[in-house]
Amino acid sequence: MQSIYSRLLAPAVCALLTSAVSVAQNSASFNIVTSNASSENPGNIYAVDVNNDGLTDIIADGGYSPAAFYVSINKGNGTFAAAVEYLLPVNNDEPMCVAAADYNNDGKVDLAVPLGNTNQIAVYLGKGDGTFKSPILSTINFPSGDTFTGSAGCAAADFNGNGDADLVAWVGSELFVVPGAGTGSFKASPYPVLSGFPTITGGAVFAGDYNGDGKADIATTTVGNDNSTMINVLYGNNNFTFNATTPYTYSGILWVGSGDVNSDGITDLYAITNYNPTPQQLAVFYGTKSNTFSSYWSDTPAGYWVTSFPAAQPFTSQLTMADYNGDGRMDLAAASFNPTTNDEGVIFFLAGANPGEFTAQQVALPTTSPWTTSPVAGLLSGGYLKPDLTLNQSNSGGNDTTPTTLPALLNTTNGLFGICPYPKSGKGFNVCAAGISYENIAAFSAAVDSFGQLRKIVLWVDGSKVEEQDHTWDTHAYFDWAGTFSNGTHKATFYAYDVDNSVQRYDFTFEIGRGN
Repeated sequence: MQSIYSRLLAPAVCALLTSAVSVAQNSASFNIVTSNASSENPGNIYAVDVNNDGLTDIIADGGYSPAAFYVSINKGNGTFAAAVEYLLPVNNDEPMCVAAADYNNDGKVDLAVPLGNTNQIAVYLGKGDGTFKSPILSTINFPSGDTFTGSAGCAAADFNGNGDADLVAWVGSELFVVPGAGTGSFKASPYPVLSGFPTITGGAVFAGDYNGDGKADIATTTVGNDNSTMINVLYGNNNFTFNATTPYTYSGILWVGSGDVNSDGITDLYAITNYNPTPQQLAVFYGTKSNTFSSYWSDTPAGYWVTSFPAAQPFTSQLTMADYNGDGRMDLAAASFNPTTNDEGVIFFLAGANPGEFTAQQVALPTTSPWTTSPVAGLLSGGYLKPDLTLNQSNSGGNDTTPTTLPALLNTTNGLFGICPYPKSGKGFNVCAAGISYENIAAFSAAVDSFGQLRKIVLWVDGSKVEEQDHTWDTHAYFDWAGTFSNGTHKATFYAYDVDNSVQRYDFTFEIGRGN
């Protein structure tokens, strides 16, 4: 009993008694390893567990002729196997966005690619071992012969609550939601949700829950001919209809990302301004239950640029989010460049106790390159506990066949990242403490992975909700708590919710007052 108590119950009880005390801000530390990754320079990389082992693998979109995407399997030590190429059914020179989800509900992650300049979606069903089947093609009936915009993003979520993953993407100057059929294909009749723009030449699309009502919402950015950026947030009604609010317009290029920065169960937006003109600024737009955002702006430190190269609007965020220093607060990270020394690195914006408060920490990369993607966060080293980070470096762009590299920053920080390691699977629970008790106190500790973006974990005991926690980043979430209960046997359930209210559950019982 003593070893279990000291490892699980005592920290949880301590957290219960001192939950109001702020945690001191720590620096993050990393061990950097590098591996060859791809046969072609990608436009974007995506963190996806494609072989269901709990470790983050990398998907890279090629974006050049021949049109393809590449899969790099994590070896478990922060390095990656040689990339495997998957050719797309069409051959054009535009980058393609990739949206990961379980499109046929078989417990294995799949990849959907809207094919630019066509009205087709290619879905590559995952086999669960890191490989994918030949694509299923779905033809979508867009009005006036419109086609998918290859240079804009896409995102997957269940937008009508029927349990099947849908896809949102730009089509010409209009944003559409395409319903999933639950079989790996898509229905032919799409739903227009946003229009009135000139032809979209760049932007990003995100799925989230920006008002915390349990219904999937959409956030999207568009860049105008004057290089101004418009952010539109569409609040979902769970039936393929959305409520639009007044868009936010910024006078320059704004690189936007999405995640729950302040861990309140409501998805936020975060952004970085373009590196020219300087000074750059970091912005966080905190979502609220009233369909509005609270914004906070701050200057980034002088001496380097926060950017990927070339500075083109990506489908994925310039910034990535996780708790890198183990203080319980979500941080932001981006690729950086020193124009004086030509040194490259990763800059971490470590969150403080107050909204919009961040401290910058620069971590140098061992090599430089003229072409760098935005970073992604994930579980790279086999520890299944601390968030790591990687990005892609290439010697040149275009039809470059020189192998690119993936420098991985493996997290070695001494901090509190949650008690329970994440499960060794792409989706599911790992429960380390299911009501471990001492006297009348019971401790609970769990971690969850999902194929979607997680929003919260909730604990119910004997038919009542007793605790809700929002320690989420991307497809990962953790829960640590202790409470007092009466003697006897108690029935309990963990629920883990994605931003579209997709739910996983874990049922168990625990006892108080018998032999403890």
